[in-house]
Amino acid sequence: MSSIANQTLHALGKRLRGGLLALTAALALAPGAALAQNMFAPALHVNDQVITEFDITQRMRFLEVLNVGAADLRAEAERRLTEEAVQRFHARRAGVRIASDDLAEGLAEFAARAELDTEEFIAQLAGAGVERHTFRDFVEVGLMWREMVRARFLPRVNVTSAEVDRALSVSAIRGTQRVLLSEIFLPSDPEFAEPVGEIIPQILAIRSFEEFSEAARQVSIAGSREQGGRLEWMEITRLPPQVAAQVRDASPGTIIGPIEVPGAFGIFQLRATESRRDIPAERVKVDYKRLLLPGGRSEATMERLSRIRARVDMCNDLNAFARDLPEAALTRQEALVRELPQDVALELSRLDAGEISANMVDEGGALVVLMLCSRTLEREEPLSREQIGGQLRDQRLNQMADNWLEELVAQAEIRRP
Repeated sequence: MSSIANQTLHALGKRLRGGLLALTAALALAPGAALAQNMFAPALHVNDQVITEFDITQRMRFLEVLNVGAADLRAEAERRLTEEAVQRFHARRAGVRIASDDLAEGLAEFAARAELDTEEFIAQLAGAGVERHTFRDFVEVGLMWREMVRARFLPRVNVTSAEVDRALSVSAIRGTQRVLLSEIFLPSDPEFAEPVGEIIPQILAIRSFEEFSEAARQVSIAGSREQGGRLEWMEITRLPPQVAAQVRDASPGTIIGPIEVPGAFGIFQLRATESRRDIPAERVKVDYKRLLLPGGRSEATMERLSRIRARVDMCNDLNAFARDLPEAALTRQEALVRELPQDVALELSRLDAGEISANMVDEGGALVVLMLCSRTLEREEPLSREQIGGQLRDQRLNQMADNWLEELVAQAEIRRP
């Protein structure tokens, strides 16, 4: 990097950091979005269907019951409802209907995942403010879509004996990698759009480890900035799939990103790789806690974070720092890494059990504190050839279905009132 570019980066970094405290203070004081006066007012039009504020609220509650850890729950609810509206539109055009017996079986199958019968599950939903028809509509459109996907793609899917052999050869233990990464996190807040927009191209143009580390020291908002953004050796299975896919075949020096997470853009540089045998990534499970501290990156919140880091060694210790906060501010979740939101998976991948991350700010302006409680291997019985073949077939069907749905959503007429 030239001395002129380095000076520019340093100046932009000062601008970025200088405004950070003012922005987070403003976020802390900003009022929440007003509730819609008419819950049945249209929020979205998707082809010939209307999605109301009530529909969105219902889906958000349903997602909360299902422990969907979306960074922006409303956006996730709108996305899913939009996709389902598109699925229902095309199912009806194709004449797909779900018989009452098949729908009842689908409802029972879904409820059984929670070890409940249908009425017990509906009662649980009602306790969370989710109405019966919300659950029913969700299952019905899923059954419609499954029928359409199987009719369209199943005849095209052929899993060979050789493919099953290859899958069986890595189903228990396979070779994986561990990597050395450096990171830079830049705020995605609108106030910083101009300097961040100038900084990102300069970072992507970096060609040496030293320049990347110097850039991290100057502009990164992550705690690793003091170490030049350098992280310790990390198993590639601990990375979120979106990052792991780019890292796996990259060579040292490659810069990856920017990857958007709540409140920030993440940029990574691969410093080294090491091949080794490890467990399958899809079986890695994490148990973690999330604490939302109001005030974003304000001085008071950062002081509170310092006390947490000094006094918390185990996940249960975190409870003491949530006593004066709403019950929803502290949550605990256990999930496979591949099921986590990308931003959460990325942060947890950097932690060992008992360690804390606080690099994210949620959509409400709260500082997101993540603590890893444990990282374990999900045990499973050896799979038969038939089961492996079924999994490969389902994977291909799901990929085809996802691609098709993406096309249909892109072609749909979607607008806001």
